[in-house]
Amino acid sequence: MEDVSSLLLEMDLFKGFDPGELADSFAAMETREYPAGSLIFAPGEASCERLYILRKGRVGMYRLTANGKRLITRQIKPDGIFGVRGLLGRAMQRNFAEAVENSTVCIISRDHFLAYLERRPELMLRVLKIVCDRLRLLEERLVETVYNPVNIRLVYFLLSNADPVSGLVENVSHEEIGSRIGAVRQTVTETLGNLRKQSLILVEPKKIRIIDRRGLEKVIQGTES
Repeated sequence: MEDVSSLLLEMDLFKGFDPGELADSFAAMETREYPAGSLIFAPGEASCERLYILRKGRVGMYRLTANGKRLITRQIKPDGIFGVRGLLGRAMQRNFAEAVENSTVCIISRDHFLAYLERRPELMLRVLKIVCDRLRLLEERLVETVYNPVNIRLVYFLLSNADPVSGLVENVSHEEIGSRIGAVRQTVTETLGNLRKQSLILVEPKKIRIIDRRGLEKVIQGTES
C-alpha cells in the first residue's frame, strides 16, 4: 500500500499537517476493493461510521424514497472523500454508498479519526466546511428541481459534469442522470434527443459530448430573462 501520509496530504482535509503524525495516527487505515454494483455501506450499519477515500473507480451516494426509488445525492470521483456525516454516528448517515465501477477505497475508522480530531481540533473547521459545501450543493439542486423544468435541470447537469476540455460526460446512463435530476429515464432520453436535434450535443452509449456549450447556456438563460 502507498505511504499513508502521502495519500492523506494529497487531500485538502489534511493539507499542512505533520506527515509523521498522520502516518502514526492512521497506520491502521484499510484498503479494500469493491466490484461494480457492490454496496460499501448502508444506513444504520456500523460500516457507515467510517471515513472513506476513493482511490480508483467511481462511487454513487443515494437515498431511497418512500416508494423504493433511488435518489442519487452525489457521485464520488477518485481522491474524493465520503462518509463524513457518519463520523457523527450511524443515525446521521442516511445514504447508501455503492461502487458504480470497480473501485479501490481506503477506510479510516471512526475511533482513529476522532482521536486525531482531539489532538488537532482545527481539523473540525475543515470537516464543517465540507459538510456545509455539500449542503449548499444539495440546496441548489433542490431549487433547480422544484423551480426548473426537466430540460433546464438536464442542461445544468451536463454543464456541471462535462470535462472542461473534451466536453464529455462519460460513464453515466440515462437512468443515473434521471436519478440525479429527479426525472424518469424515458424523459431524460427524450430530452437528450431534443438537445441532439438542436445540434447542442452528441449522444452515444454511456457518453454525451457537448458540442455547443454556448447554446446550452442560452437554454438556461432563456429561463432567467
